[in-house]
Amino acid sequence: SFPTRRSSDLLKVNKSKVNLKQGKKFKLKVKQIAESKKVKLKKHRKIAFESDNQDVAVVSKKGIITAKKKGKCSVYVYAQNGVYKKIKIRVN
Repeated sequence: SFPTRRSSDLLKVNKSKVNLKQGKKFKLKVKQIAESKKVKLKKHRKIAFESDNQDVAVVSKKGIITAKKKGKCSVYVYAQNGVYKKIKIRVN
């Protein structure tokens, strides 16, 4: 039998928590991984980014987080297959 991987393992992000000062920026680096080495990853859709509180931090479609004002929020990174990762953001 093959070892099973959680679907969230198929999306690698360089940070799971980010602390920023107001007005500063941080670039998320994201990599998608194929479920098996035999399967080639087809990229038919780009990775999407979303902030759950745009008053605290916004994220561009290229993954650049900009801190707006003090507080906490989360940024979600979505892969083309629906898998997502949550990154916690804290703005000081």
